[in-house]
Amino acid sequence: YLNLLAGRSTNDLSQWPVFPWVLADYESPTLDLSKPATFRDLSKPIGALNPQRLATLRRRMEQMPRNTATEGRSAPYLYGTHYSTPGYVLYWMVRSAPAHMLRLQNGRFDAPDRLFCSVRDSWRSVLSNPADLKELVPEFYASSSPASGRGAAAAIGAAAPGAFLLNSAALPLGRRQSGAAVGDVELPPWADSPADFVAKNRQALECEHVSAHLHEWIELIFGHKQRGEAAMRADNLFHPLTYEGSVDLD
Repeated sequence: YLNLLAGRSTNDLSQWPVFPWVLADYESPTLDLSKPATFRDLSKPIGALNPQRLATLRRRMEQMPRNTATEGRSAPYLYGTHYSTPGYVLYWMVRSAPAHMLRLQNGRFDAPDRLFCSVRDSWRSVLSNPADLKELVPEFYASSSPASGRGAAAAIGAAAPGAFLLNSAALPLGRRQSGAAVGDVELPPWADSPADFVAKNRQALECEHVSAHLHEWIELIFGHKQRGEAAMRADNLFHPLTYEGSVDLD
């Protein structure tokens, strides 16, 4: 509902609905929703979850020029990338919407080692890579977009929960540097199947712990901590061009 109010839609890859990572455990054989350590800290943006990375980004921001008005430079910022972009959406959805990635990548898929191959590895990347701040898409918690939609939604079509994790079309996604072929997404040990993975993600999203803290993430993405001093205090400051109104289109 908040995505809808914010103007996000599955008809536009640049405004695809955004959902949070809520889990932090992708290695245990069973998923224990009674343990706080199982969950991601929803009071912090992705870029602030790793204290060492955050310290590096803060140092970089402190070294940015401050007299931006006279020199024509952007105002200082923590993150030069964003939590949701067309490329990030297609990173998650390449198996369901290959034609869209082919258009984005000039007729070829991205390099195999940059594709979505493992849930665990993707989580590790958003915790450590200074250029990776991806949040999730709704498909991690429900079935894909209805086929009655337009644009990207119509191309992806209706699908069973977790279908976006399967290379059902046998797409030639290449081989990683390890020699392993890129096929279905590797799931956490606690997930028996793609449908089970989605069901457990949904269970986590609706559990008591997340319900008590989800408002903190909402404040970062949709609320008063999006920009300005509140964003600065919350370590939630992105490049100025990512904010509505930063470019005069007239």
